[in-house]
Amino acid sequence: MSIFPRGPESERPGVVQAVGQRTLGAYQESFGLVQTLVGALSAPFEPGEAARSVATRLAIRQVFFAGFEALPLVSVIAAFVGATIMMQMQIISQLPGEMIGRVLVAVVLRELAPLLTAIVVAGRSGTAIATELGNMRVGSEILALQSLGIDPLRFVVWPRLAGALVSVLVLTVYFGMLAVIAGYGLGVLLGASSFGALQAGFSEALVPEDAVLLVTKCGGLGLIVGWLACHYGLEVRVSPTEVPQKASLAVIMSLLAAIGYNMLVTALFYMVVGPPLR
Repeated sequence: MSIFPRGPESERPGVVQAVGQRTLGAYQESFGLVQTLVGALSAPFEPGEAARSVATRLAIRQVFFAGFEALPLVSVIAAFVGATIMMQMQIISQLPGEMIGRVLVAVVLRELAPLLTAIVVAGRSGTAIATELGNMRVGSEILALQSLGIDPLRFVVWPRLAGALVSVLVLTVYFGMLAVIAGYGLGVLLGASSFGALQAGFSEALVPEDAVLLVTKCGGLGLIVGWLACHYGLEVRVSPTEVPQKASLAVIMSLLAAIGYNMLVTALFYMVVGPPLR
């Protein structure tokens, strides 16, 4: 037992105090996330045709950056994914052509295409968005915009959020098409089943609900990537050392949220349409 009195700095918070601090921190974080999302989504409906036109042009630039410039990377990944899955099914499993078509729909088009596209956009563009906004916070550019009466949520967050959403949607369609084409090309080289058998498997597996699934998954995944990247970028305070930390946190949280959202939507989809491989 120490004979010296314990100072305030040596006192540890109790269990109740620690739980309260964590709860308050979680509440503030959740409130900030909701505030960023609601403010960005309501920005296009605010009055001002000139401001809306400027925000639209900024969003188109973000689509070019997050979508068009990512085409080479997405192309390579899609080609390898399609070829690898076809190799697994043809060489190892020796599945018939119709079953291969159904597997490609269930695995590539419904699962891998949207999720891998979101991961690519989060890793490539999400990092850049969070870093850019973090540097704008450190350089007081966000404060300068607010001082001039310019809403950062409308002219900074909304274009990037819209760019990520549109990019994930378009790149997912491109990813799925290229992966299927690459898989079929490898199947022809390996002497797999005919195109007619693959087409029959596609026709049996695809259902009208797949269009709803595509829009729901891509829209939600794109929204998550753009939203979290912008939020954590704006969470930077005054120190430049916070920028890489927040950028890394934005990517990690985007990946976790994207995987969770993808799993939830998939489970709901198959509850409605039934098992993928009948």
